[in-house]
Amino acid sequence: MTEQIRLTGAQQTLLGPLYARALDSRRPDPVLGDETANQLLDRIDFNFRSLHLGSGDLITVTMRAKQLDDWVAEYLAEHPDAVVLHLACGLDSRAFRLKVPAGVHWYDVDMPDVIELRNRLYPEQPENYRTIATSVTERDWLEEIPMGRPTLVVAEGLVMYLTEADGLDLLRRLVERFEVGEMMFDAALPWTVPAARFSWFLQRTGARFHWGIGDPHTVELHVPGLRLRQELPLLDLPGVAKLEPANRAIAKVMHAIPPVRNALRLLRYSFAKQSQEKVELTGAQATMLATLYLRALDNRSADPMLGDRWADEAVQRIDYDFSKFKISARNAGSVAIRANALDRWVEDALRPDMTVLHLGCGLDSRFERVDPPASVEWYDIDQPDVVELRKRLFPELPHRHTIGSSVTAPGLLDDIPGDRPVLMVAEGLTMYLSESDGFALLRRITEHFPSGELLFDAFSSLGVRGSNRFNPVVVRAGAHLEWGIDDPRSLESAVPGLRLVTEWSFTDAPELDRYPTPVRAALRASGHLTSIRRLGRMLRYRF
Repeated sequence: MTEQIRLTGAQQTLLGPLYARALDSRRPDPVLGDETANQLLDRIDFNFRSLHLGSGDLITVTMRAKQLDDWVAEYLAEHPDAVVLHLACGLDSRAFRLKVPAGVHWYDVDMPDVIELRNRLYPEQPENYRTIATSVTERDWLEEIPMGRPTLVVAEGLVMYLTEADGLDLLRRLVERFEVGEMMFDAALPWTVPAARFSWFLQRTGARFHWGIGDPHTVELHVPGLRLRQELPLLDLPGVAKLEPANRAIAKVMHAIPPVRNALRLLRYSFAKQSQEKVELTGAQATMLATLYLRALDNRSADPMLGDRWADEAVQRIDYDFSKFKISARNAGSVAIRANALDRWVEDALRPDMTVLHLGCGLDSRFERVDPPASVEWYDIDQPDVVELRKRLFPELPHRHTIGSSVTAPGLLDDIPGDRPVLMVAEGLTMYLSESDGFALLRRITEHFPSGELLFDAFSSLGVRGSNRFNPVVVRAGAHLEWGIDDPRSLESAVPGLRLVTEWSFTDAPELDRYPTPVRAALRASGHLTSIRRLGRMLRYRF
């Protein structure tokens, strides 16, 4: 007896994977070997050839399913009491082809007409298995799932059919309800969303792609508690070697083109629900959140420049829409280079029994990264609301103090003993001060302490004007830069006793060696132009 199929749009796309898995099972050396899919083909009254599956579709479906099976089996071996949510399950036999431990509760979730068909095709179901007929974007179905167990969420061929808003909302709701577990799903690059309309298969079904995920770390920052464990392009999977020669040759060509090789990937995340701090900052104070965000993105890259895990943890605990800055991982390099340069200078200048003034500290973890000697007294100084947030995110430690004050306040140093050498470090601060306030701050420091060093970054006047017009973080935060330092020796005459030790340009950074050769060559060459070198650089003074 055959079953009539009455599915449309995205639901009809479940027939393509079923057909691909069936064709794979008929091969002498299959990638997946899903015999159930082959059996179901004989029970469904449908012209599968009309789907026009191409070689790329066959490659995608079989290797994707095999890798997800392996990940699921690995997770269930470690968590034999888990809850599994198989979203947009279609007619997939994953719950039956894997050896699912008896203590696992498995839920296959899909639209009502899909589940109705599925229940007719799979009449014999184990006790620890259930189907739920609903759209995954509905909000009440999660109430049917037990809590208090490790939870595995699997979604194959789903997220690209959701809108970004619906997809992120779904992921947030899953993390908030189940608190600990993993998610694994396939994702497409953004360029595939418009390109997908040329797919014969999608044209035949009338389905459309909506959501393309570029940098998978951005999902973490929209879904607190989510952490990327693995990103795996489908064309890097071992199943490619089992393909027929023609399909293997196609895969080899696709692999040689980076945008095509990474067009479809499998993403594996772990998650743990975290309490969050609501943050509402504007103007110059809001820019510190962009800096924090970029350090977190650097830390999540395959080869971090700075490796600031404390920034990463802080971002996870902050309830803030970082997407409003319109920045991504490609913007993280300059922030990591600047922080690295200042960290190296701080480590070089630090001496036992010093006082450190970390001005405009924001949510910077420099104390953790540098790990100063126990005899150093360290002061993190910023506006009162910033310091209050900082106290909630960073632990209280001996010899580390916080002061909630504007750095331009005349009484800033009143409660700080002035009998030690001082090391002042300021990152992303001076350009937000007026020239008169900047000079007054430096004079107060040199008059209060017997000796020391001042380390900070500075923009030229051209850099200030350019940032006010074109820097997306500055513009979107509503901030305004003021002080451009064109000649660093002008500070020597304005602040008695001050002496310039080093002027260092970002174009000299050793980290530039990581950039592609054309980019690296252009940046190095631009460093020979004084106006370019001084757009943004580091200054080191002694007194």
